[in-house]
Amino acid sequence: MKKNVLIYVMLFCIIGFSSAQWTKMDLAKTGGGTINNAVNQLALNNNKIYAATSDGIFESASAAGADWTAYGLQGKRVFMMSFGLLKLALTIETAADDATKKTLQLYKHNGTDWVNTNFNPSKLNVFGTFADNLINFAQIQNGNQTVIIVPTWGNGIWRSADGGDTWTQVAYENHPTNGYQFYRKIPGVYTFTGDNVIYGTDKADFNMQYLIKSTDFGLTWEHAEVGGFFNPWAFHKRKLANKDHYYWAGKDGNQGIVWRLGDSGLSWDASPTKGVEYWDNRRIIGDDDGPLYVMSSVNNVYVSTEEYIDPTEGLLVMNFIPVGTGIVIPATKPAPAGEPFFLTHLIKSSSKLYVSTYNDGIYQFTLGVSSVNSPSATSLKMYLNSAQTELNVYTQSGSKISIYSVTGKLLKSETAKNNQTSIAVNDLSASMYIVKVISDNGRLSTNRFVKK
Repeated sequence: MKKNVLIYVMLFCIIGFSSAQWTKMDLAKTGGGTINNAVNQLALNNNKIYAATSDGIFESASAAGADWTAYGLQGKRVFMMSFGLLKLALTIETAADDATKKTLQLYKHNGTDWVNTNFNPSKLNVFGTFADNLINFAQIQNGNQTVIIVPTWGNGIWRSADGGDTWTQVAYENHPTNGYQFYRKIPGVYTFTGDNVIYGTDKADFNMQYLIKSTDFGLTWEHAEVGGFFNPWAFHKRKLANKDHYYWAGKDGNQGIVWRLGDSGLSWDASPTKGVEYWDNRRIIGDDDGPLYVMSSVNNVYVSTEEYIDPTEGLLVMNFIPVGTGIVIPATKPAPAGEPFFLTHLIKSSSKLYVSTYNDGIYQFTLGVSSVNSPSATSLKMYLNSAQTELNVYTQSGSKISIYSVTGKLLKSETAKNNQTSIAVNDLSASMYIVKVISDNGRLSTNRFVKK
């Protein structure tokens, strides 16, 4: 793995995760009965939660369950959703050219009902090959046009610039050495708020995977080598201290749990492999200057507790712990296509995490004021005196001030008695240290200093 010349540190408060529990969401419908418990994806829109199930889409107006109503496409297996300016849903249906195989169909909500778009109008099975390897499709606004990007496994990337009426295929590009093709097997494409770039993951080479991106709304694409995963399922982008960071994970990450790119494409650093429980990662989500949440489809959801570059090795270190307890993972997973999938999707509101399952409904986890998601990590004002014996920290009275080593070990902890607190650091050896302050109202601030 390449060394990263940047030294970046971010620590997160983990209070509230070790003892809290996931709870099952009530699947009861308002008219009686329950919704289908085989939930493929989730979406949040206008404070409502939507569940894409094997029997269509259902809506919970409260986003708390127990009030589900049918939202259309009942009788169909709704596989993926994209709720933005358009409400879009991808279904898996029987192929017209081979009744033993499946195909993808794309529906658009017109305000009152779902209508089929012109994506794959002949229902060809080539659009449904290994559909369970597909993770995400996306939409992005280009002026007054809504551009839709749908990936396939083996039939390339398909683009519509008019809301689904007409479609074009992105041309394949031959790998320079081994005959594989770029832009052909695409597990997922992603867009992010405030960014006009479309990102995707590409399994062009059996032994090496690629990050792809388009800066012209899907017309043309470029690729960059990543590697480390058999199937590159999970991708996420966010900002840390106003700097873009990119995260990558997938199936059988024998070179690391989650890979991170934080230097404008110069190098990827892998976090240490922690064991099988961190493999089969199908989702990474997380807010700017906050923790990452990683969904391992075989057994749990994990949250990052700290992130830093080891100054000795120059490699990224990311530590994760389980997000609470209570998710019931069966010993024998009733998975599609022989894969060990059970957890199917992970989303986050301002106060909750939601995770869906292959046949056990939806779990929810309340993010309290003391958990990592609540406070944003902000800049902390402080200075080290010229003799490097005393650290002066500016914060509110009553705040808890903690000093950590780069390995995450707590070295000093004090409670601020006024707006300026002096902490003796003459006993600390030459190194970099992280300072974390949590105010009385739970707000997190961080900074770092170096003793020479």
